[in-house]
Amino acid sequence: MEKTIIVVNVLLLICINAGCADKIEEIKKNASIRIVLNPWPGYAHLFIAKEKGYFKENNVDIELVFKEDATISRETYKNGEVDGICMLLPDVIMLNVQNIPTKIVYVADYSNTGDVIIGRDNYNSLTDLKGKTVSFEGINTFSHMFVLKALENVGLSEIDVRFKNVIAGDVLKALKEGRIDAGHTWSPTKVKALNAGYKILGTAGDTPGVITDVLAFSSKVIKKRPAKILAVVKSILQARAFVHTNKQEAIAIMAKAESMSEAEMLDGIDGVYQPDLQGNVEAMKKKENMTSIYYSGEHVVRFFLNRGQLSHEPNLDEMIEPGFINELAGNQIIKK
Repeated sequence: MEKTIIVVNVLLLICINAGCADKIEEIKKNASIRIVLNPWPGYAHLFIAKEKGYFKENNVDIELVFKEDATISRETYKNGEVDGICMLLPDVIMLNVQNIPTKIVYVADYSNTGDVIIGRDNYNSLTDLKGKTVSFEGINTFSHMFVLKALENVGLSEIDVRFKNVIAGDVLKALKEGRIDAGHTWSPTKVKALNAGYKILGTAGDTPGVITDVLAFSSKVIKKRPAKILAVVKSILQARAFVHTNKQEAIAIMAKAESMSEAEMLDGIDGVYQPDLQGNVEAMKKKENMTSIYYSGEHVVRFFLNRGQLSHEPNLDEMIEPGFINELAGNQIIKK
């Protein structure tokens, strides 16, 4: 009798533990998806998706983790504190090279006049920066690449200028203090600098494809929670549609969320091209066009290879996941 009781208790314990395991697994499946982002108008659609209930409508719980600059945002993701990140194409490539498997699921925008190199009003063009001090945000980042490519386009090499690492939000302060002569920045700092009398010397439009903003997730999260990632992408596309049909209301929501004035947010939104669903389908096709993140990604890879920042050519197929976009477009393409 005593042995029977022991056996029953053991079986009961096993069942309880199994039940707990099932509950834990269920909790994990329904846990919040955490996405980190920094101040940039191109990322602000996520706040629309949250505010207007699109995430909730699509049965996905989202926590948006807002950081003051891109450097902190990258570190938050690299430390495993979040599941996804809004960032630049070159940065996604470098993450994968650093053995942090990450995949792009959505192209948020292509910067045109959103990103600028802004300088003193006595300079007329980038060629005037020879012998001067120019800032970018983070070594071997998209910002570094943008500045170098922009200077290269006007015949200036790295030895022709001095460089300083300054986050985009501090560029105006650095200009006023005389620490730099020009620097890479974007709204809201861009608008503040223009209002203070500084001048745009170069824009992202001068280097097409270099500044492409994307939403990317840990490869592990994509594998474990594909339905939730699909819901995230769908919600953001709904938010994009809302922005284009209710621009004034959307600008107010996004400006408040990113602590910008409405004028600063409007300038930022007008300074980028934000592809719709079909635009995203095209962006994730392999073709010889800078709107293709495969093609622009190859340019990024060559740039870093030539600078000795990469020891080998990484596989872009491992960094791009078009399946969610294609599914939403009704195009059942499965990437092999």
